[in-house]
Amino acid sequence: MNGDVICEYEFQEDGQTRLFTVPWRVKQSTNTDICVVNWTSESTGELMILSFTGSLKLVYRGQKLEKKFKPTDVVFDSHCNIIVSDTFNSKIHLLSPDGEFMKYVVTENGITYPVSMSFYKPTLWIGTYDGLVKLFQFNDK
Repeated sequence: MNGDVICEYEFQEDGQTRLFTVPWRVKQSTNTDICVVNWTSESTGELMILSFTGSLKLVYRGQKLEKKFKPTDVVFDSHCNIIVSDTFNSKIHLLSPDGEFMKYVVTENGITYPVSMSFYKPTLWIGTYDGLVKLFQFNDK
């Protein structure tokens, strides 16, 4: 495959401040927003939500957590809600399309150290650090 660079996202609107430290995962929602799992150190991270034009809309750093927020993956449901895996806290965060925290999901099913995810139709796939993949029927109504 060949492709041409059509855009680069490196700096905030001031042209000086870097947007990312380590952009670990990058995904685009069907509403065209771009979510970047940005690792800021070996033990911390954040989820950055950008418009398609590259403007920073929001930075999410977790919600009422016991340990540091370390996101590892991001996916979207059919309503453009944002689903974020948080390895150190063993949590899956559900955010609105605007990045507002809604709730934790799949908490009663014992996810430990989630590192990867995929969402296809109503099925949420979660891969864990200890070598397990769990599938969840996700009710996103």
